[in-house]
Amino acid sequence: MNTHKKDLYIIDLLKKSIATGNPCLDLSYERLGDAGILLLSRMYDLSHLTQLNLSWNELTSKGVVALAQCGSLTNLTVLTLDANKIGDDGLHAIAESKALSSLQVLTLTKNNIGDSGALALIKSTKLSQLSILDLELNDIGQERLTKFPDGTANASLSRLNLRRNKIGDDTIIDWLQTGAFVPVKKLNLGWNKINDKGMVALAKSPMLSGVEELILDSNFIGNEGATAIAQSKHMESLAVLEMHDNKYNQTGANALMDLRIRNLVKKHLSGTELNLNGKQLENQGLKALGRSDLLAGVVTLSLRNNHFDYVGLEALSQSKNLSSLKSLNLMDNQILNKGAIVLAGAKVFSGLQKLNLENCGIMPAGILALAKSASLEQLREVTLNKNNIKDKGIQHLAASRNFSNLKILKVGGISISDQAVKALVLSEHLKNLVELSLSGNSITREGLNFLHDTHNLTTLKKIDLRRNKFAYEDCIFLSDSPRFKNLEVVRF
Repeated sequence: MNTHKKDLYIIDLLKKSIATGNPCLDLSYERLGDAGILLLSRMYDLSHLTQLNLSWNELTSKGVVALAQCGSLTNLTVLTLDANKIGDDGLHAIAESKALSSLQVLTLTKNNIGDSGALALIKSTKLSQLSILDLELNDIGQERLTKFPDGTANASLSRLNLRRNKIGDDTIIDWLQTGAFVPVKKLNLGWNKINDKGMVALAKSPMLSGVEELILDSNFIGNEGATAIAQSKHMESLAVLEMHDNKYNQTGANALMDLRIRNLVKKHLSGTELNLNGKQLENQGLKALGRSDLLAGVVTLSLRNNHFDYVGLEALSQSKNLSSLKSLNLMDNQILNKGAIVLAGAKVFSGLQKLNLENCGIMPAGILALAKSASLEQLREVTLNKNNIKDKGIQHLAASRNFSNLKILKVGGISISDQAVKALVLSEHLKNLVELSLSGNSITREGLNFLHDTHNLTTLKKIDLRRNKFAYEDCIFLSDSPRFKNLEVVRF
């Protein structure tokens, strides 16, 4: 495209943008060059723009200087300058620009930027609203600075991406001394050249006390660096830490997992209740949780959907800090029968009053282990929904003294028939039941008759019989029967 046609093309794009009131102007891949940006910034009113994309336009610092001096860009909040040839001079111009004072997001991926330009932006007093700065794929760390900009880092800067630069230990140490990371909450240092020395410096520095997300994947960090971060007294805010593809072994991995668990517990512990549902802890997380002294005093522990099996549960059972535990939720973890055996044999769970094993892959043998346990004698509420327990499992449960104090029993969707109901109503150990859920099974009128005629279950107040094999007449029977009418809740 010759210069004249390019000018006309820019004019046409601007006219369309102004005519429609569109505050976003995308000129990416247009190869405007510095001349095109000079025309854009000097000849046209750009005050309607809030977002401007100039990626892949063969710009150098010369064009960016003109852009920074454009007086009509005072409303611009997002500026994208990826994949150009912009050096430090261009960044100094942006850092000193009065016109770009509204900028909130600035992306400069894949340019020719070094430490000088990057720090100028971070410490700019003019860019007081800048919150996101993306400097991926540049030359930061390639040449060590001898003089650093004065002043504090921009207080609004919360997200800094320095991924895929040339940052080594010396750069980390220098940047820490400048205070560049102080306001940052999300810091990406992945794919650089950071070793243990840089990690130790990061761990010891109070400058990272506000960081909530720290990305350090694909560096050269060993056990010393991993352990330093894990034991840091300045990482109290850290919620996300990514360090895969480094040089540490299992020792370092354990230390990092201990850090993750420590931060999770502090964040999710409310009084004596700890809810870690859906945190993808897996077996390694359960092992670290078992090691944590922060479990002392926890009464209620919820671990639903964490992808661990009996190995993780066994590690947790060896904890010396769960003496106060009364309630345990293991729902949606495939601990299987081996996990039930672990529960049955672990003294640390002897104080349990509430146990949720819904969808844990437990079969009759697992229920037999719980029934014969010498520790699980205080249970008040048990949830066994969505396991393949079958009639045999219910028979094991009904015959066990371990369930004599049970007030709530939930056995929905466990493939039981009328024979299981018979075992429940004839049990000498389930007379204290207040709530019984039998939904989603294969119970027929025969099972209803067992429930209706029993002289046990005198304390029962709530029963759930939905999704069973009842005929219309059976539902009428349920509605009219004085035995069921006297209950507080009947669902069918």
